[in-house]
Amino acid sequence: MKKIIIYLTIVSMLNLVGCYYQQQVTLEEFDFESGEDIRITTKDATYSLGADDYYFNNDTLIANLPQVKYSNYEWVRYKTATKIPAKEIEKFEIEKIDEAATTWLVVGVVVIAAAVIVNFAMGDYGIDF
Repeated sequence: MKKIIIYLTIVSMLNLVGCYYQQQVTLEEFDFESGEDIRITTKDATYSLGADDYYFNNDTLIANLPQVKYSNYEWVRYKTATKIPAKEIEKFEIEKIDEAATTWLVVGVVVIAAAVIVNFAMGDYGIDF
């Protein structure tokens, strides 16, 4: 019974993550005031930025990137502003959640969990001898 609970817990963790997709757009059609998470791909790196971590000014995307530094015997997190010129951006994507797929994932987990619980409650373990 413990294994079943563990399996159901692991599968149900998918519900917390949800189903996301990336919609590719151009810089000209993106509304920087919308507050959406974005993913930027340049020749050298790929950046995933939250809504509060970027702004656009004079054909340059200014991204506040998280950094970690070891100082005084502890790890310190801070953000540094990195300028990414618009001409260096190869791919610009908006990260969106797919509500329908996430809903079906939740419903599927609940149905499977209910079927397993009913199966064990009835004493039918699916083994025929």
